[in-house]
Amino acid sequence: MRRKLLTIAILLFILPGIGKGQGAQVKASLDTSMMLIGDHVEFALSANVPGDAKVTFPPLMDTLVDKIEIIRDLPFDTVLENGRKTISKPYIITSFDSGSYEIKPYRIAVSYNGQKTDTLRTNPVYLGVTTFNIDSTANAIADIKKPIATPLTFKEFLSEYAIYAGLIIFVLALVFTLWWYFKKQQKQKAEMPGPPKPTEPPHVIALRELDELQGKKLWQKDKIKLHYSILSDVVRKYLEYRFHVPAMENTTGYIEDYISQHKILDAENSKKVQDILEMADLAKFAKFTPLPDDNSRTMDYAYQLVISTKEQVVEPDHQNENEAQ
Repeated sequence: MRRKLLTIAILLFILPGIGKGQGAQVKASLDTSMMLIGDHVEFALSANVPGDAKVTFPPLMDTLVDKIEIIRDLPFDTVLENGRKTISKPYIITSFDSGSYEIKPYRIAVSYNGQKTDTLRTNPVYLGVTTFNIDSTANAIADIKKPIATPLTFKEFLSEYAIYAGLIIFVLALVFTLWWYFKKQQKQKAEMPGPPKPTEPPHVIALRELDELQGKKLWQKDKIKLHYSILSDVVRKYLEYRFHVPAMENTTGYIEDYISQHKILDAENSKKVQDILEMADLAKFAKFTPLPDDNSRTMDYAYQLVISTKEQVVEPDHQNENEAQ
């Protein structure tokens, strides 16, 4: 554990960790690289840009990475100096599991006079979480003194505990009734047939939905958010049907970590999934307007992902079967 924490501290000093664009710099930072388990730490995304530039930060949900939780979303902070501005978006985070964690880079979009947009990546940051060292020999634990035994008469029991005994019996009866009711409901639901699974291969469904989306020409009609909402759902459903990735109800960061940990896709297709989902998040939640080239590229990536990873179905050779018979 100490070696891991020392490695994190060294990386914090040697990594440059700042994404640079034309006149813009973005970075991620922690107010400390080491924290005690359950303590609160401030994590911030910041951008130093020209005074007339517009900055779009990525939306962060309830977690940064697995076991690091966001417990408070703080307001933006803007500092103006010499014709430039530094915009920071801070969060309060915590962790209840000791260990060393890497917070991966985030994308921040910077627009210049509404004509040119740079998408810059922040640096990765590292956080070490330590726990308490408990010394059991420091304080001896003494036995609790036994209570003095006094006789309890039946009359005293009725006067003191009859009401409580009645309440306990009532609560137990209520709990049993509720348990029986919900057990019956679950049994009825289990007997009911579930929703049918798709009978078509996942790639057939995905390619058809991509063709329908492309035919609607939503982003050409300035319906960017709707376009990326549908595109994100198509890719997520394909990942779930084809590779059993729990993609429909999880965040983009969770999906990327799941694919990486289970080695589901190669590096090229993993990068395409990351680019599609992160661009969709920016368009849906951060009111970011991608360029036409970005829209065409993400559609091409979706087609390439499905075609290159579709399940190969081997058709039976009927002629050979007849000859064998």
